[in-house]
Amino acid sequence: MRRLPLSMLLLLFLLPGAKSVLGESQVIRGNRGNQLLGVRIGLLHYTSSDKQTYPEGVVFSGAIENGFVAEAFYNYYFLDQLGLEISLGNANRGDIVFESDSIGRLFGAASVYPIAVGLKLTPLSGIVRDHYQPFLSAGGALVITRELFEGGYLTNPYDYYDLSTKSKTDVGWWVGGGFESYVSSTICVHSSLTYYGIDYSEPIAGNKDHSGYRLAFGIAYIFRKK
Repeated sequence: MRRLPLSMLLLLFLLPGAKSVLGESQVIRGNRGNQLLGVRIGLLHYTSSDKQTYPEGVVFSGAIENGFVAEAFYNYYFLDQLGLEISLGNANRGDIVFESDSIGRLFGAASVYPIAVGLKLTPLSGIVRDHYQPFLSAGGALVITRELFEGGYLTNPYDYYDLSTKSKTDVGWWVGGGFESYVSSTICVHSSLTYYGIDYSEPIAGNKDHSGYRLAFGIAYIFRKK
């Protein structure tokens, strides 16, 4: 009978132990069929903060360059390296002021709500281990910008002028990238940098252009395909 080489016997002996040391979370696998549901927070840096001047001395002011942003996101991977991304966010646009000699002075705040849908590319999925996954993503967004006045005074207190809420909706686009780490079989940590292109035909909250860069960090739960 032909004997196995000593090196082959040693490899067969060590293989089970090596697998147990690496652990299940370190096994190389693809993303196909996985779903991620998570939240992320960060800052949205607006690239334009120009204030618009309106007729009759009406002025909006106080738009900020950096606003706090919070988002919920969902990913579904229909291929190992390609998936669907859907997100719903809320970004602060800053304080706003409405002034007019004939009406009075009102103040409030503005927010931007992007509802984004796109594709997410993880080129190293199935090639590197779970714990390190760079990605690229891009798509379109339905964007709602809303201004809400919360106080102030009217020149004539007996007049009624409804400026309590105003909003505009437009279509924008976005592109970004980042890194994800599968720290366990069910938990993923996330970091990303994304550019949003948001440009209205008419001003809302004192600006037409609400484009900017969003830097965010988050966590997600992984629903793995069984």
